[in-house]
Amino acid sequence: MADTSYKLKYINDDFQVTEVSLMPDITLKRPFKYSYVWIQKSAFTTFEVLEKIKDFFNLKFDDVRSQGLKDEDAITEQLISIKRVLTDKDIAVFNKKHKFKNKFSRIKNIVGYGREPVKERELHGNSFRIVIRNLEKTLADNFLSYILNNKYLYFVNYYDNQRFGMPGGPYNTHLIGKAIVENDWKQAYEQMKITSNVYSDAATKKGDFADFKEIFKSISPKKIAFFVSAYDSFLWNNQASLTVRENTKSKCHLFENVGELYLPIDHLSQCPSICEVDGFDFLTEKFSVQPMVYKRNLVIATIVYTSQPEIDELHKGKKKITVSFFLPTGSYATMIIKQIFLRLQDK
Repeated sequence: MADTSYKLKYINDDFQVTEVSLMPDITLKRPFKYSYVWIQKSAFTTFEVLEKIKDFFNLKFDDVRSQGLKDEDAITEQLISIKRVLTDKDIAVFNKKHKFKNKFSRIKNIVGYGREPVKERELHGNSFRIVIRNLEKTLADNFLSYILNNKYLYFVNYYDNQRFGMPGGPYNTHLIGKAIVENDWKQAYEQMKITSNVYSDAATKKGDFADFKEIFKSISPKKIAFFVSAYDSFLWNNQASLTVRENTKSKCHLFENVGELYLPIDHLSQCPSICEVDGFDFLTEKFSVQPMVYKRNLVIATIVYTSQPEIDELHKGKKKITVSFFLPTGSYATMIIKQIFLRLQDK
């Protein structure tokens, strides 16, 4: 396992994510149907913010959409479409109600209006600014040296633990998805009861429903699709790890709350660029699952920028360092940081 003395996401300000959106067709001609708004949030998941907007404007689940999902333990910004023509006054009232002491979700501005909602998973990617804390001076200097000498960096595109649960765990969203795929709604319900990934009071009250499947019909279908997608991610990680092991000189590492995954010791030139696995797709309209070939890039390349090490004001005697980079949609910034530290450890 990697040295985990360094700290990521020690405070939400340390992890800033800005979505690079695939902009919708904005029009100046009425009638409008949707408002496109820029959301900033901290300590809320995207699912929670979508629910808050839905409830505040008295809309349906499908009336509020995002292109991507952003974690709660960060400060994130993203585009959302709302099936209502909003005004600045609407925004002011919403923001006033949703400002809390240690967390917030607010509409920064109206980007424009149009006739179609944004489409899920259709975005270019995300820009990251990350502060890494609790570093010994030698480790901070070695990290800086490595980035300066490897500015054009690649990493294996594994899903990280955010895909499988929320901070503090349990990391079992893929197990909920597996049960749904197997049509075992009782097991899916039992798994869902032990996680904080539940967004409906009804989902905890079995007595109110005729069967377990009906419980899931009471929550957002986007959430159920996420559970199935989390299971796809688990299957993909396993297949990607096998592909790395079979095509490179590699070493197995234990990633906390993710599992054992192989990383190349030297290079990935012999690996295929795309990895695919037999996965599943949740059809929200039919409330059913169908087989689907799930594929994505095995290796991601990016350009990493870094600052000089600074005094870590939150850890006495330690250093902090800031890195910035862009990743395409579906790639995990925490995973690239973890792989850099593993490379330093293996040197």
